[in-house]
Amino acid sequence: MSIDHSNKGKSRLWTRDFSIILCISLLASITVQSLNNGTPLYIDRLGGPTAYAGLLILVFSFVAGITRVIAGGFIDRKGRKLIMLVGAVLLLVGTYGACLLPGVGPQLGLRAFQGIGFSLVTTAAPTAAADVLPKDRMGEGIGYYSLGQSLGLVVGPALGITLSSFPYAESLFVGAGVVVTILTVLISLCTYEHHPERLPETSACRMRWERLARGGEEPGRPDEPKGQSPRYSGLSAVFEKRALVGAIPMVVVSLGYSVPMSFMALYAQGLHYANISYFFVVAAISMTLVRFAGGSFFDRVSPRKLYLFSTAFGVTMFIMAYVALNPLMLIVSGAFHGLAMGIANPLLNSIAIKNTPPERWGAANALFYLANDLGVGSGAFIWGAVADVAGFRLVMLGGAGMVLLSWILAMILFPRANRA
Repeated sequence: MSIDHSNKGKSRLWTRDFSIILCISLLASITVQSLNNGTPLYIDRLGGPTAYAGLLILVFSFVAGITRVIAGGFIDRKGRKLIMLVGAVLLLVGTYGACLLPGVGPQLGLRAFQGIGFSLVTTAAPTAAADVLPKDRMGEGIGYYSLGQSLGLVVGPALGITLSSFPYAESLFVGAGVVVTILTVLISLCTYEHHPERLPETSACRMRWERLARGGEEPGRPDEPKGQSPRYSGLSAVFEKRALVGAIPMVVVSLGYSVPMSFMALYAQGLHYANISYFFVVAAISMTLVRFAGGSFFDRVSPRKLYLFSTAFGVTMFIMAYVALNPLMLIVSGAFHGLAMGIANPLLNSIAIKNTPPERWGAANALFYLANDLGVGSGAFIWGAVADVAGFRLVMLGGAGMVLLSWILAMILFPRANRA
């Protein structure tokens, strides 16, 4: 196979496959974040305590975390689309199942289905994104991919809050189920594994396929290694330690951001502030602006400088929420939430990926998103219990403390020469 490398300038980023994968990321995130934020309102509507709502998020995250550890190796060996499809089906069962089994009790089992499904989709999807991105625009591409996920973190809660206000209590699950249905259709359209020739020339998937072709082997599935390397047996097969540079700060910062993601609606309700869904709308707008205005700065600017800005924005959000003299102040704090997450999530993910070889991207993403799940899940449970005892204002201060701690850890762990 002859390849024309005469192309000047940057490689093409916005391919059909990358656009589909980004939409998969967005819809998966919207689904689960609408459930994470709407479920506490659903439980409250049925007379359950805040701590129980936090327990449900912990169950979700615990199950998702275990699944990620197992799924990473399968994604590297079996391909991305199959794992995403299995995850989407389990998400459908866990979401529509709440309509068939309404009430507080069944939520524990249904949240487990949701956790497994979400974990499979969102571990395989970023690995697929890394497959199709050109090498010279990897950081920029991961930033846009993370924008899809991060927008879900703010659009999802707004959707969940709105659906939870409908007269039919299970409207939350009907709406989330529709989103999962669309997600499943998009996954079925993700066919790059069988058509690597349409990908950018420097994408990992196409280069892997071409190496097989030059070696005289039948390309077949471009992402299917012949077997797990012996040096990745045992614990190392599912635990990619080189991704810890991004995963450790991620678990701590997620402890902080689990507060607005899980409890902002209840906090505003306690302050008698209406229309808090605008907090998430404002956050989504600011997050979008910082990603598209920044362009490729994730490939050019020191991660230490970028993470300092993210930390400053995050702490500002928590301080404004703590003071919250009026609804407008709380809504405006959403802009800082969007800026903070719009930088932190893709930056930490990019560092984890760039510090790991391509054949280990599945395991690296599994560890990175496991860190996110553990942070969000434990944070929801811990802060829910704290809120029941001491109120949400103390919780806001705790969230700010976690963001600051993550910055300290990042300064220790980030490679000084890294320009990820």
